[in-house]
Amino acid sequence: MKRPAPADTESLENVVQVLPLGAGQEVGRSCIIVRYGGKTVMLDCGVHPGFYGLASLPFFDEVDLSEVDVMLVTHFHLDHCAAVPYVTGHTPFRGRVLMTHATKAIVHTLLKDFVKVSRGGGSGEGLYTERDLEAAIEHTEVVDFHQTVDVDGVRVTAYRAGHVLGAAMFQVEIGGMRLLYTGDYSRIPDRHMPPADLPEQRPHIVIVESTYGVSRHLPREEREQRFVERIHTAVARGGRVLLPVVALGRAQELLLILEEYWERHPELQGVPIYQASGLARRAMGVYQAYIEMMNDDIKAAFTVANPFNFRHISHLKSAAQFDDVGPCVVMATPSMLQSGVSRELFEAWCEDPRNCVVIADFAVQGTLAREILGNPAEVMTRNGVKVPLRMQVDAISFSAHADFPQTSEFLDALQPPHVVLVHGEATEMGRLKKALEQHAAALGIPRTLYMPKVTQPVLIEHRAERTAKVVGRLGEKAAPQGAAVRGLLVQGRGGARSLLHHDDLPRFTKLHPGRVVQRQALALHRPFSEVRLALEMMFEGTQGAGDLGRVDAVGQTGGGAAAAQMLRIGEAVTLTYHPPATSSGGSGGHAVLEWCGGSDADMVVDAVVAVVLGAAGAPPGLEGAEAARRKALAAGNSEGVEAAELGILTALLGAQFGPARVDADQGLVFVEVHGQHVAINAKSGKVQCADANLRGRVEKALGRMHAALMPCDVSDLG
Repeated sequence: MKRPAPADTESLENVVQVLPLGAGQEVGRSCIIVRYGGKTVMLDCGVHPGFYGLASLPFFDEVDLSEVDVMLVTHFHLDHCAAVPYVTGHTPFRGRVLMTHATKAIVHTLLKDFVKVSRGGGSGEGLYTERDLEAAIEHTEVVDFHQTVDVDGVRVTAYRAGHVLGAAMFQVEIGGMRLLYTGDYSRIPDRHMPPADLPEQRPHIVIVESTYGVSRHLPREEREQRFVERIHTAVARGGRVLLPVVALGRAQELLLILEEYWERHPELQGVPIYQASGLARRAMGVYQAYIEMMNDDIKAAFTVANPFNFRHISHLKSAAQFDDVGPCVVMATPSMLQSGVSRELFEAWCEDPRNCVVIADFAVQGTLAREILGNPAEVMTRNGVKVPLRMQVDAISFSAHADFPQTSEFLDALQPPHVVLVHGEATEMGRLKKALEQHAAALGIPRTLYMPKVTQPVLIEHRAERTAKVVGRLGEKAAPQGAAVRGLLVQGRGGARSLLHHDDLPRFTKLHPGRVVQRQALALHRPFSEVRLALEMMFEGTQGAGDLGRVDAVGQTGGGAAAAQMLRIGEAVTLTYHPPATSSGGSGGHAVLEWCGGSDADMVVDAVVAVVLGAAGAPPGLEGAEAARRKALAAGNSEGVEAAELGILTALLGAQFGPARVDADQGLVFVEVHGQHVAINAKSGKVQCADANLRGRVEKALGRMHAALMPCDVSDLG
């Protein structure tokens, strides 16, 4: 199957990708990949009931499983969970695996049988071994209903799905995007399961099953009445009734119905009812342990007696030990009649018109159960022999999947703008899509529906709404409606965001604010009084802080005749004036600016630097050298031009790096910076210095100076 086109769309920001690796326009191997915000989630991991071995798996080679952060398993049916040990044991998957307590308990029991069956009773190789299964169970974590778990930025909340014991819907939240995956769900309570929950938060995307398309289930009472009447009629005429079922889930529902009916009809109590699944018998303890997950009727019944202790039902170990005489009812697996006890009994009974088979679950396309619903005249046995089909075939659905009214009402209540249909056959899914679109249009509900095929990605644009709780001193006063609130936005590990004042960081978080103090020195060539006057005229609120005594370059105060002075410019910047070491009539020295790094303070400093440089005057000797250069240029004296430019460079280098001296004969300028000697060749531009960093600084400054000395071609200006 062709790989979807990729990487460019996958890397788009604000796009959710939903990619079915299975269950896309098919029922089986449910496995949906969701990507958003750099996170990858796998929803379910099952096999296809109509295929065997590797062919039954989802299309795992379409994705890099090492990128999956978490796998969420909704329930214990094979088409949703049976590939989990394969993924954890035979692929690069290293993510977390989550399911409910009851699901984990039954998955362990169920997949032990699956390993044996897939090996053909001990011969041959299956998809994985029991050791793989045990490792997968050890790797699996459990989650309670309505519990939220954070998986490295992926918030997962489990809700009741109502389908079978422990079945969950999962809400996935990534960066404010909420997606609800229903798995198999039912909004109608039955004899032992409560209905699916309705999540409180509105999801942006719902991935919903579409098993029954636009079909409508019969009311529960009517279905149960048809079911028991069909069975009663068959056994009354001496026939045998086969009920092919999934061992766990619908089997327990039907057993409760039959037990109650047999209890009310003494004339039937001589007709045996057999449960032919050892798995169902072993799992009964799990059902009894998780009574609290069932509905109120079961909880109430359990206070009197265990409703799963059946008086009229016996467990059948195997078809070979079955004494096939007289009327009876046998509940056997698998539900699709593909193999096992249900297939053996079907082939043994299908030619007798007194017998009956009732398909009580959804019949998957490509299986014998689906084939016989078409009323064929004959069927093919496992030995390749065609035999007549004379037994009565009936379909009375007890499948706990949502029908059209349930799905439509569920979506109306949630109001998601995007709905992705999965777990349904293409025809029924198409009908459901059209019906839901028409329904939404009639109600004026904006909604887009998608029905992707397997490996066909759905791309949904989503721009997350970010909300934050204002706390601390920012929250003490209510801001007017629509007013901006400034503060620090902090997101916790659980995804919750808070807006707070930076001074409140230690109070509400484990963070502590720090300060980055910056300093810059500027050489002055005019009296500081002129610089101070310029600053006071430019910046309102410039204040003197008095004499500081002698202050060195790192701000330490000491004695001395020449006192440093400090100015405070607003709340952001401090300027400290350092007079020259020797008296020079009030001119010279340098100013040191100090401020805490930040956008506001940096902007103020830029303005202060511009004012200081404008008021500080030209470096000594620069004006005379520039006048000599102009005179030499006018006279065409090239030697005079070179000598003047050497003087200009000396003045500029001295202003930037400190006192400079010139060797005119050699064409060299010497400066000393923090004890490091630097020699500059004015003609070649070569700089000699032992410190590589300082040499680089001087070379860059020299380049700018040479650029400033280049003549301008007026013709280039237009």
